[in-house]
Order: sequence, then C-alpha cells, then structure tokens
Amino acid sequence: MFNQTTKKGSPKIRKEQLPKLKEYEQHLTILGNRNSYAKTDNDATFMRMKEDHMMNGQLKPAYNIQISTENQIITHYSTHQKSTDFTTLEPHLIGFEDAYKKQSKQIVADAGYGSEENYQLLKNKQVDFFSV
Repeated sequence: MFNQTTKKGSPKIRKEQLPKLKEYEQHLTILGNRNSYAKTDNDATFMRMKEDHMMNGQLKPAYNIQISTENQIITHYSTHQKSTDFTTLEPHLIGFEDAYKKQSKQIVADAGYGSEENYQLLKNKQVDFFSV
C-alpha cells in the first residue's frame, strides 16, 4: 500500500515541487549574503529611502555608494549592496589601497561607520579616525 501511494505521488512531486525547489535555489544563489534583491536588477538590494514629499519612507532597489575625498576632490568611490555604512568601510579601504598602493593616515566619517570591528581595523592599519 505504501509503495502505491509513493508511486502516485512521485510524478506530482517531479512536476510541481522540483521546479519550485530549483526556482528557490536560484533565488538563494542570486541573493548571496544579502537579505533582498530586486527582480528588475538582481545586483540591487532593497534599501529604505529617505522620506518623500508625502512623508513615506519606502523600500526601493538601490546601491550604497561610498566616496573618499581629499581637499574636496573625490579620490576614490566604491559601490556596495549592503545598506549599512559600517559594513562598507573595510571593502572601501581595500579598494583605495589597491588603487593607490597606500592608505590614508586620517579618516573623518560620520557615526554610521562606528563599530568595534571598524575601530580595530583602523587601529591595525594605524589610521587615525575622527567621527563627526
């Protein structure tokens, strides 16, 4: 009796459930280590935007762009899929170092970059950090 039920259910599983499982696995592959992605731009992540004129904070597909400046001139930029700034500092600094083969001696940034990991990273790189 059990074998007959299994045989009857097997085509249904192959026809309906396996395609759904493959689709789910594809979504997980695209997602990577993010918590969301846009179907219209798989590289974009949904991020909360500032309030619009109707005072609606909305989630929209976006990128987190970071810039480095010196004397008001942009010296480096990087694009990130994470919405929080504190997760972008290390890859941004690595990109700067790869581009210029050196690291800044001082960094001024807002409190959004403040985390124990970032403070330790800057200490290890012997970079003075100032938060504004």
